[in-house]
Amino acid sequence: MKKLYEKSEVTFALVWIALYVVLMNIALQVCGGFDDLASKTVPQMLVSVACILVLAMASTMWIIHNGLTEKFGLCRFKGSPKEFLWFVPMAIISCINLKNGLGLTTPLAVTLLMMVTKAVAGYVEEIIFRGFLFRGMAKDGLKSAVIVSAVTFGAGHIVNLANTADTLSVLLQVCYAIAIGFMYTIIVYKGGSLWPCILSHMFLNGSSLFALQQGPFTNLVAAVFGQATPSLIQTCSAVLIIVICGIYTLWLWKK
Repeated sequence: MKKLYEKSEVTFALVWIALYVVLMNIALQVCGGFDDLASKTVPQMLVSVACILVLAMASTMWIIHNGLTEKFGLCRFKGSPKEFLWFVPMAIISCINLKNGLGLTTPLAVTLLMMVTKAVAGYVEEIIFRGFLFRGMAKDGLKSAVIVSAVTFGAGHIVNLANTADTLSVLLQVCYAIAIGFMYTIIVYKGGSLWPCILSHMFLNGSSLFALQQGPFTNLVAAVFGQATPSLIQTCSAVLIIVICGIYTLWLWKK
């Protein structure tokens, strides 16, 4: 890996992206994808947990071993929280799954294992997209690095179509993941650290397993539109994420 990195940082990043996509899709195929968690078993879920933990440990140890923690953002945040509006917009996005409250609707053990998988996946994605890919491209052009890192991160979620029957949910996820990708990338660029984005991403992913479908946000959508179908709720949630991320990202970029 070191020789590949020294030869081409971008190629190195693309190899990690490919490894992540292939390994995680194999793991999710083994456990039957994201749908119907109630039918999953603990042994099935342990496969996905093992795969993502291997990726997390391998990428982290490689960075530490090669003395690249500062370059790839596994270091202290260098900016002032005040300059980032104390990360309030990012915190709102991180808590978007709380909009209808939280609850447990599937077996606890299976839910916790899937939560670990998704949360650690957030950690790995930050290292790959905001660490390896963004830093690998930034030296040749900042704007293109920001765009490619964000769009590749968001578009990569299209592979989730192989692990769920909810096509609309995946397509909306691609759209708002691109917006989140821009926000995270600018925060990393301005602050020099992955940790704010890692914490946000891990909480956002992990809390999705406990999100309820009915609650205050659903009632608000019903009051505004006269109905609250699942597709409308998903669309409204996606639009909310895109608007908040878009405004916050533009504000940070211009500072």
